[in-house]
Amino acid sequence: MATAIAHLPLPATPDTDPRTALIMRSLDPGFLQTINWDWDLRVVHFPSDHPVLAQGWCEVAGCQKRADRAGRLCSACHGRWQASGLDRDAFITTSQRTWRCIGQSRCQVPDCERPRRTARAGLCDAHHFHKAKRGLSLEAFLALPDLTPMPGCGGCRVAACYRDRHSPTIDYCLAHLQRLQLAGRRGTFDGDEDRWRRMMSSVAVSGEVSLRGLPLRVVAELLLGFQVRTASGVRTHDHWLRQLGDKARVLELATIENWDADSLNKTARGLVRGCQQVLSRLGSTPETERTKDIWDLVVFGFSGTLNFTEIRQPVLREAVKIWAYNDIARRRGRGARSAMQSFINAIVLLSESLWLQRDDHGNDHRLLGRTDTLSFCNRLGFLTENGEVSQVSRCSITRKVRQVLSWIRTSGLTRQGQPLDGLPPDFALTMEDMPDEPEDTEAGRDLPDEVMQQLCDNLDLLEACSTQEVRVCAEVLIDTGRRPDEVAGLRWDCLDKDPDGTIVLLYDNNKSFRLGRRLPIAKETAAVITAQQQRARERFPDTPVDQLRLFPTRRANPDGSKPIKNIGEPHRRWVDKLPDFMVPMEVLEDGKPVVRMLPFDKSRIFPYAYRHSYAQRHADSGTPVDVLNVLMDHRQLSTTQGYYRVNQERRREAVDRVAALQFDRHGNRIWRKVQGLMESEHVRRAIGEVAVPYGICLEPSNVAAGGHSCPLRFRCVGCEHYRTDVSYLPDLEAHLNDLLRSRERLMSTFEADDWAKSEASPSDEEIRRIRRLIERVKADLDDLSVEERNQIEAAVATVRRGRPVMLGMPRRVSQPLPTIRPGRPA
Repeated sequence: MATAIAHLPLPATPDTDPRTALIMRSLDPGFLQTINWDWDLRVVHFPSDHPVLAQGWCEVAGCQKRADRAGRLCSACHGRWQASGLDRDAFITTSQRTWRCIGQSRCQVPDCERPRRTARAGLCDAHHFHKAKRGLSLEAFLALPDLTPMPGCGGCRVAACYRDRHSPTIDYCLAHLQRLQLAGRRGTFDGDEDRWRRMMSSVAVSGEVSLRGLPLRVVAELLLGFQVRTASGVRTHDHWLRQLGDKARVLELATIENWDADSLNKTARGLVRGCQQVLSRLGSTPETERTKDIWDLVVFGFSGTLNFTEIRQPVLREAVKIWAYNDIARRRGRGARSAMQSFINAIVLLSESLWLQRDDHGNDHRLLGRTDTLSFCNRLGFLTENGEVSQVSRCSITRKVRQVLSWIRTSGLTRQGQPLDGLPPDFALTMEDMPDEPEDTEAGRDLPDEVMQQLCDNLDLLEACSTQEVRVCAEVLIDTGRRPDEVAGLRWDCLDKDPDGTIVLLYDNNKSFRLGRRLPIAKETAAVITAQQQRARERFPDTPVDQLRLFPTRRANPDGSKPIKNIGEPHRRWVDKLPDFMVPMEVLEDGKPVVRMLPFDKSRIFPYAYRHSYAQRHADSGTPVDVLNVLMDHRQLSTTQGYYRVNQERRREAVDRVAALQFDRHGNRIWRKVQGLMESEHVRRAIGEVAVPYGICLEPSNVAAGGHSCPLRFRCVGCEHYRTDVSYLPDLEAHLNDLLRSRERLMSTFEADDWAKSEASPSDEEIRRIRRLIERVKADLDDLSVEERNQIEAAVATVRRGRPVMLGMPRRVSQPLPTIRPGRPA
């Protein structure tokens, strides 16, 4: 392949503007040297030995173009291969392509500065004419002693071209002369030759891209985007960059920063937007970024963006940006963006509430008050009832809005001269505004054993759907219970041994910013990791061990230092392709429990569920919670407890212990001599009782109605179907305090008739009954030894954890409630 024969001078450019100078200063001289860049010539040369930019040559005999597909064929030969119907290897072996020399070469006459007429001729036009006139062969002509070298004719007048003219009487190189003549014959030439010179692209040469004819700023912008893209390990083909330069030349762009790339194809659009992203970050600092409505978090050392545009009130938006600027300094890890955006999204809901419910749309912050925050809380409740916001999200949103508003006030943003100057003090959320937190939001997300077995049996299909790295990553997730990003980011040397010889996994807990964690693992898991280490090392034999990843991604990763980022998408495709997961479920048929095989919801199968399954396996095997807390690498025991459910065996044992301290409404001990409940009695307790305030109810009609069919309405202590035990002791004490406070308030505060006060006031008999229950339960507890009392406390914690909660007041019903299925008893 021939390259340019001269560094042709370009027209003088005016003084470089500051922005262009900044872009040019950001270019790495080492990168410019790699692409053999010359500011006079302005041609990018793709090196053949670069780990990212190198493109192999087409393997077809006689082809002088770079390979474009699978590293074996150029685009033209690839099209010929598909049309031939031959096997790829057979096509490469049998096919041949004859090319004229691509590019320009000097005339073979010594010291002649003109280009050859053709590659076969070997001489410029003038010398070829003299050779033909004398009738000599090329060898004989070159042996003549009186050959006179010819001076150069100058460069082609096409702005993008860097070739020499063939004749002093023609303004173009031979290729562009032919293009101009062809355009005239086809009628596509409009007669404006100056414009044609500016718009016409250069002659394409494999491995070379001409950026001539573009403004200096556009050239610098393309080079900077190309440089950053290459440094990130992203491959760029020469024809991609060539098409982009030609398009910018036709549009006569002055800068790429405002180029609307929507009309471009996918590849060009990605290149343009990549350049625009690099240019937008150039010269940006946290101080300049904080004034924007969309922050590029790369400036702050993170990835992604923060979007404030949906906060409709300008002053509220500015205050939240000040909060974010202060809060981002204490953030760390990959989850910083999502954590902060969740706070901003919570304020967006507050902004929407103000926009909808105030006449001024909340733009005058001096008029805001308690009514507006109450309206916001009520709107959240409305969205929760309609299913648009979950109960968990409602609690989280309210808590985050309260936190931001509190910070705004305590940080002085309501003082004079600040964005929220004059904000009334009652525009705030209090602790009383916080909705009740739902219990056990994490528990129950583990996968049944039948599902886990089917997943493990089909891991080969996961590899077929994605890559071998994703398959092994899923195996390690199942075995270790780590978070997906912790496993995906494992380093190559992630195995070690403890002093006793056991194998441990080294990983980083990025969520809690706890690095260098150690987890004991089984030998089988270590074998899987060792095999993956060998495969990674074979792919990247020259990368230092401390930079190599265990699961290197196959995209933009020439040295293996980048891990796979997301296994969620290939995992979801894999799960969706698997047949239905059938698990045994106990259902009622004709009033009797029957085990049926029912399909399991595939949406519950995701990578993080393996962490819950890991915790549940340990809990079922009797691993103490403090040990499981260390294995899960949690800071608090309460977090670990949210990852598993109490299994049926442990719950049954706890019920047995608590049942020995059960009382009726009179405070009499029931089942005093019970040593263990029969299986039928456990089933009866599961389906023959319902939770009521401070105990359980055994009345059949009330049980069938879910606790909503009781005519006594919270007068359980006067009912023979009421039972309570030691696990309800805190509830009984709280209820007694409520009754006493209610009675005192009614007697001293309200102006009402005596009969009304008497009807509304709790009865003395109810208060005495509850006091007697509390004293009886405490007396029995005092009779126990310390060890027995500790066992009872542990059993109470287990029972309370798995206890259903009855929400709402019991109600009177004159007729049976509607049944779910016909024939089902009320």
